[in-house]
Amino acid sequence: MEKVAVDYEKMYYGFPVILVSFYDADGKPNVTPISSSYSLKDMMMLGFSSKGFAVSQIKAVRDFVINIPGRSLMDEVTYCGAHSGQELSKFDHVALTHEQAHTVNAPVIRECPVAIECTLIDVIEHDQFKGITNILAKIKGRYVAGNVLNEEGGLQASELDNILYFGDGRQKSFRFMQ
Repeated sequence: MEKVAVDYEKMYYGFPVILVSFYDADGKPNVTPISSSYSLKDMMMLGFSSKGFAVSQIKAVRDFVINIPGRSLMDEVTYCGAHSGQELSKFDHVALTHEQAHTVNAPVIRECPVAIECTLIDVIEHDQFKGITNILAKIKGRYVAGNVLNEEGGLQASELDNILYFGDGRQKSFRFMQ
């Protein structure tokens, strides 16, 4: 297969969209969507724009939850991505219900079938990658809706309808698992 050199600002090749929920420094629940994340065992890594409100708050409060939304929450994801938590309380404007997490001091989003509770371990910023902040966290708890578990308690991926993000710095597009 012949390839063509491209000069994209960035390239997202199908990352899951997640909703990161947290209490801000004033104790108000907040949420932001991101698509730069991965986990290995009990480690979670998130990538943020350094100038965002969410990353500044997570640095301060340390606890947060990774909520995995499905296609039915696309309007909420879009709204949360278009507005800053510094300007308004996003939970007041979208059909998302927040409740206290089990193991960390952060809100969980009831409508998301998967929640991963985390505590910040380290902040990674590097001169070579100005404007990017990576958050390294320890996973403290994992919670999955019963309807996406099989009889043995295993995850049934076929029951999830995750949102996948693709983009090249000029155009955004989304696909879904189902």
